[in-house]
Amino acid sequence: MQESGLSDCGTLESELIGAALRYVAVADWFEGRPCSRAERARDHAAMDAFNRIEAELRRVGGRLLRELGHRELVLERTLQELLP
Repeated sequence: MQESGLSDCGTLESELIGAALRYVAVADWFEGRPCSRAERARDHAAMDAFNRIEAELRRVGGRLLRELGHRELVLERTLQELLP
């Protein structure tokens, strides 16, 4: 039988994967769209959707990293890869 904390992390991992897939799908679609002055309202709605999905990804990912205690480790590794 799984402990509650482990099943919570499994749920968060599933939510994170779903949020990441939605983010990538919307980003790919949004970046491939031609900008149109005639469709400003549609472009604004698309950007709002993109921003909501990004916020969801950050919320779920941040919560999972904090609950697992990996945030500092991932941050340190990421900075090592990005900074000279």
